[in-house]
Amino acid sequence: MNSKHHSSSCSSTSNNSAPAVKVVTFNRVKGFTLVELMISLVLGLLISAAALQIFYTSSVNSRRQEASSQIQDNATFGFSQIQQHLRRTNYGAKSTGVFNEFFMNHLTPQGGVVLTAPTGTGSPVSWLQGNLSGLVLDGAAIPAALLSSNASANSTSNLAGITNSDQLTIQYRSDREGTFDCEGAAIPEGFYVIERYFVRTDTTVTPNALGLACASAIYNYNETTAGSQTGIDITSYTVPAVPAVTTTPTAPAVAASVKNNNLAGTGTIIIPNVDYFRATLGISSSRDFATDPENLTIAYVPIPAAASLATVLDTRRIVSLQIGILARSNNPTATAQNNSDLQFTVLDKVDAELSDTVAAGPTYLRNVYETTILLRNARGGL
Repeated sequence: MNSKHHSSSCSSTSNNSAPAVKVVTFNRVKGFTLVELMISLVLGLLISAAALQIFYTSSVNSRRQEASSQIQDNATFGFSQIQQHLRRTNYGAKSTGVFNEFFMNHLTPQGGVVLTAPTGTGSPVSWLQGNLSGLVLDGAAIPAALLSSNASANSTSNLAGITNSDQLTIQYRSDREGTFDCEGAAIPEGFYVIERYFVRTDTTVTPNALGLACASAIYNYNETTAGSQTGIDITSYTVPAVPAVTTTPTAPAVAASVKNNNLAGTGTIIIPNVDYFRATLGISSSRDFATDPENLTIAYVPIPAAASLATVLDTRRIVSLQIGILARSNNPTATAQNNSDLQFTVLDKVDAELSDTVAAGPTYLRNVYETTILLRNARGGL
C-alpha cells in the first residue's frame, strides 16, 4: 500500500513542474525609406507639371482657335458684304457739262463716292450741285459731316495717335428687285441708296466695344423735283404700290407706304469689334483704259479734304477704292505678347500701335483685312 501511494505522489510532483517556453517568431515588414519617398514625390510633381503644361497649351490653342473663328465669322463675312456693295458704286451716275457719267469725281451728279452735297445757293435756289445733286435732308442742305471724309469726327479709332477712323459714303442705283441696303432694307427697283460706313461704339454688347456701322437712305430720283426749290428730301421715301396679280397663283395688291431713312443716325453695326477703318481713293488722269493700258496710272490717296477736292480731282477720275479694317476677336486670348508690343499696318498707316487705354486692357486676337475694288462704269468715257 505504501509503495502504491509513493508512486501516486511522484506522479503529482511531475504535473506541478514549470510549463514549456513558447518561442514567437516575428516576420520583418519592409517600408519606403525617406529617400524613396522623396524620389516618388519629385516624380509625381514632374508628371503633374507635364500634365498641367499639356492642359494649359491645349487651352491656349483652343482659345486662339475660337478667337480666330470669331474673327472669321464677324470680319470676313461682313467684309465680303461691304465689297459687294462697293462694287455697285457709280451705278446710275449722271453726266456733267464737261464729262460723261463714266468720269466719276467730286462733281459727278449721283456719283458713286459721295464727296460733295448741294448747298442750295442761287436765286432762285438750286440744289443741282455735287454728288448728291438735287437732294436735301429735313428741308435743308445735307451736312458735310455725312460725306466721305479722312479721319471723320463721326468715326472713332482705337489706335495711338489716330483719334478718328475714316468715313466712306457711297451711292448707287438698284436696277433690279431683290437688292438690300447695308441696313437690310429692300431697295425698290430703280431707286437710289446712300450708304455711310463709319466706326462707332456698340452699346448693345458688354463691355461696350467699337464696331463698323452703316447708316443708309433710299430715295427715288426725279428730275423735276430735283430741280425745284424744295429738292428731293431724303428724310423718308415712298415704297411703290404693287398691283394684284390676276394670274394663278394670285397675289394681293400691296399699297404704297412711307418709310423713314437713317442716314444721319447711328446706323447698324455690320462688323463688330473693329478698332480702325481706313479708305483710300484710286485716282487716275488716264483716259484710254482699254486701248492704252501701258500708260495706265493709278495713285491711291487719302480722301481729300473739301478744300483740296478741286486740286486733287478736277482732272482725275476715281476708278477704284481700297479699304482696310483692324478687327479683333470677341473674347480675350492668352498670348506671350503684350498689347503694347503689337504693331499693325492698315493700307498707308504703317506700324500703328494700340492706344494706351486699349493696350492696358485684355489681349485679343487681331487681324488686318484689306481689299482693292475696281469700280464698274468708272473707266470708260473721256
